[in-house]
Amino acid sequence: MSFNGRPATRATVLPHDVYPVDPWAIVESGFHPDSLPLLETVLALGNGMLGVRGGFHTGSPSHQPGVLINGFYESWPIVYPEEAYGFPPTGQTIVYVPDPTVIGLTIDGEPIAFHHAQLTGWWRRLNLRRGLLSHRYQLTTSSGADVRVRVTRMVTISRPDVVATRVSLVAASDISVKFDSYLINRQDTDYLHVEDVSFDPRRAKDFGRRVLEQTSLEIDDLRLVTGYRTAVSDMRLGVGVRHAINSEYEVEPVFDEDRPHLRIFTEVESGQRLELDKITSYKTGELAAERAGESVDGAADVGLVRLLQDHTRAWSQFWNVADIEIDADPETQQALRWALFQLHQASAQVAEAGIPAKGVTGQAYEGHIFWDTEIFVLPFLAFTRPAAAAGILRHRYSMLDKARERAAVLSEKGALYPWRTIDGAEASAYFMAGTAQYHINAAIAYAIRQYVNITGDDALLWDIGVEMLVETARLWASLGFYKGEQFHIVGVTGPDEYTALVDDNAYTNLMAKLNLSYAAESADRMSDEHPQRWEDLARRLGVTEDELATWRKCAGDMYVPFDAELGITLQDDDFMGKKPFPVEEVPVENYPLLLHYHPLVIYRYRILKQADVVMAMLLLPDEFSDELRKANFDFYDPITTGDSSLSGCVQAIVAAQTGREDLAMRYFRRALWMDLGDLQGNTTDGVHIASAGGAWMTIVYGFAGLAMNGNGLSFNPRLPTDWQGLRFQLRYRGTILYVDLDRRRMRLRTDGRRLDVTVRGREVEVFDEAVEVELD
Repeated sequence: MSFNGRPATRATVLPHDVYPVDPWAIVESGFHPDSLPLLETVLALGNGMLGVRGGFHTGSPSHQPGVLINGFYESWPIVYPEEAYGFPPTGQTIVYVPDPTVIGLTIDGEPIAFHHAQLTGWWRRLNLRRGLLSHRYQLTTSSGADVRVRVTRMVTISRPDVVATRVSLVAASDISVKFDSYLINRQDTDYLHVEDVSFDPRRAKDFGRRVLEQTSLEIDDLRLVTGYRTAVSDMRLGVGVRHAINSEYEVEPVFDEDRPHLRIFTEVESGQRLELDKITSYKTGELAAERAGESVDGAADVGLVRLLQDHTRAWSQFWNVADIEIDADPETQQALRWALFQLHQASAQVAEAGIPAKGVTGQAYEGHIFWDTEIFVLPFLAFTRPAAAAGILRHRYSMLDKARERAAVLSEKGALYPWRTIDGAEASAYFMAGTAQYHINAAIAYAIRQYVNITGDDALLWDIGVEMLVETARLWASLGFYKGEQFHIVGVTGPDEYTALVDDNAYTNLMAKLNLSYAAESADRMSDEHPQRWEDLARRLGVTEDELATWRKCAGDMYVPFDAELGITLQDDDFMGKKPFPVEEVPVENYPLLLHYHPLVIYRYRILKQADVVMAMLLLPDEFSDELRKANFDFYDPITTGDSSLSGCVQAIVAAQTGREDLAMRYFRRALWMDLGDLQGNTTDGVHIASAGGAWMTIVYGFAGLAMNGNGLSFNPRLPTDWQGLRFQLRYRGTILYVDLDRRRMRLRTDGRRLDVTVRGREVEVFDEAVEVELD
């Protein structure tokens, strides 16, 4: 039995009569509170540093609304019933910061609650083109007043710290209005009211205690500024709020530790449009409250209209370089643009920061960053927004000293990057599927190589890249050992977390080989091109020619397990010694397996969460012949559950590359609809950012057939049968390449400079005038 035909067990289908297909929006055309848990994620807004989940302005009904700041976390002691040397002592969890999105509305003394109000014309729209969430409805109060309400929210792409909301209303008669504009410390007011107690290790820790301590609170007319500190990690936060209203008003401040707010009273004449603007700024670090107050004052002086103009201009610039047009069914186009939208929301303002697995859309995985960023997100950024990709690598460099400390704890040389972290310290308490995933080092080395190859940014390589490559290569040379004439790496866990602590994991060994060889190659280049800089770095790090020679030898002698009888690369040395998984005996509702079986049960079987060897074939194509690629895919695909959200895109690309179009499309849809279809049953906890990046990779690497070789870019298109065309652009070494593909030809042009491109083995010189290459 093959898993590749297994349906998603928790798929959520949003009916088109309520959620119509729109190529540039996600629309909800009626009030359906049952969909709210999913939509709080789907309609979330963010800019990489600041994220706001898609809750209602009334604050209820709600599932898990809130605001997150990338890197703002609380720490807590990890309690081990049986502790051992080297276990990480401290966990880290991203926390919800005070939420300014709740603006209660009272009309003629009647508080508006959606569950009880007479509502018509309900419409919520996430505008993908402009990065806005709009909500409109018409209500009739018990006194007979008809009121049209529109609420628009944005998290500014042009500024990392600002969220803004406008509430606009028009009434058919004279009315009195009260706004209750809150700043709610949800982290501490909601922690005793957890409704969902089901087991899911992917969710964030529930502290069960106070996390944010208010350090200051000032309210002056329509301005509110407050400061906080986290109880244990001692991080500082400032929040500044400014309002503007186009009507005469009275204001009553409410000083409250967890719900400070303003009661704003006004009168509205029939037909008059009332507008309340609310701008909020967040700052962290020293003098956070003072800086938040200054920032929100500056933003308010600019005004919401100008903020909106800057914001939409920034979104337009993104779509100009990152949009992908598909001549296919409109649902696919909509889902793809939503995925691209999420990639930008996760990265637009990261500067030199990481991208958590859920971006800033949810608290799952504690807000940690993993290898997901380097393998699944960085390719998209390097080809579209290289400065953001560089920022991610510089963020990893900022963690290098802690990685060195971690390697020493593990009795190894060099540096060992953490499996999961916020601030650079290892925060994974389960070492078998955490610390043992040493391949995180190679993912970072691979990302450096890929970034430099795509951008030509050798300056980053010399500034920070070579140093990271040296220290990660040292780890492999220290960790592995010679057995006979081959170099082995034992006691590790590969990306497939359904096998753990194995010997000679093929993916790990192959990626370590890349890390070792690229480190030596980069050191040689630096020595040749910048001899003084290399001499200074080598002296500081203690690198010798003998050490470089050792890396080359270890890479050249790297052992990769192979089964000659089956003609396949083995996932690890003992993979075939495990018994086959009893697929027929396991009900479909028991997937993902990790939620229903003890790890020891899973580890005993020949079953995969994701296909290590297939991923190695994607990342390191030169290590596999065409025949071996097909044999490996055919062997591993049927025993891959897809329990990992990272698996579908990898299988899709390799399926396309090996001529399996039906499977390629099936897996592509799985990656593309991971969240809109809630295929893992946990979209409510946040967007799977890596799956969104994987959807982009599937189109560019899989269907357009992009590859990089020593001569530049090459394409071997494999357009799906039911697609008529595909258009996108790539930024390669400072030149923009426009790609227009249909079933019979590929049209290429640049923004001016020449690029040499290979299309199905044919070398093509590409300039600013389009050149067509026939594909038949």
